[in-house]
Amino acid sequence: MTQKRKNSLYITILMIVFGLAIAAFSRSLVSGRDSSSERVFRYQETVLEYEALQAQNQRQIEQNELLESKIDTLIGNLEGDESYDEIIKEREKYALMAGMTAVQGPGIRVTLQDRTEYDPARHPIESIVHDTTVLHVIDILKANGAQALTFNGTRLTAVAQIGCIGPTILCYNNRQMPPYIIEAIGPAEEMAKAISGDAYLKRITTPEVGIRMSLDVMDSLTLPPYSRTGDYRSLITLLEAR
Repeated sequence: MTQKRKNSLYITILMIVFGLAIAAFSRSLVSGRDSSSERVFRYQETVLEYEALQAQNQRQIEQNELLESKIDTLIGNLEGDESYDEIIKEREKYALMAGMTAVQGPGIRVTLQDRTEYDPARHPIESIVHDTTVLHVIDILKANGAQALTFNGTRLTAVAQIGCIGPTILCYNNRQMPPYIIEAIGPAEEMAKAISGDAYLKRITTPEVGIRMSLDVMDSLTLPPYSRTGDYRSLITLLEAR
């Protein structure tokens, strides 16, 4: 092959490589634009969804306040009736059981967290806090006189809807993340003693399992009513900041 042909071949190869490089660069630009457009679209969708949920939440709060006002009016109409005091006491009892009234008093706070640097290949599955662990603590507290409870700030009603979904826990369809904080109003010393002496909790908090648990006796706790624990607006700042 002559030198001239060799030079022509080299130039042809360089042109092909250069063409492929330009094509790849062009595709990356198009892909980048598509990716950016998709992110903008998803962000706009999220904003619209957030605004819709915010409006829905506000409507529900207003409806709840209206219903509470009607209840107060109806009960007020019973003043002077011989059964008034009895009805009021019964209402307070069931409102407390349903978690519909704020409660204040002494109690305890139990905080649960997963094992530090959890590795599923080396550590047991119990090294992660599950719904069964949370429900176990709640059952102990109820059995030892707890009159009102919250889980991560959500007031628990007579039927606590707590379950696992993947690595997180759902409470009344709201996703919760660790640390998991359970607060209970009631006989603080009795509840604290029951938690500290529970065999299952002792085992999962050993170094081998590694669940981290702290227990605090509180002179005063204020637990919100269930109707005030579904307002998520104070927890969302990212979209508002943008």
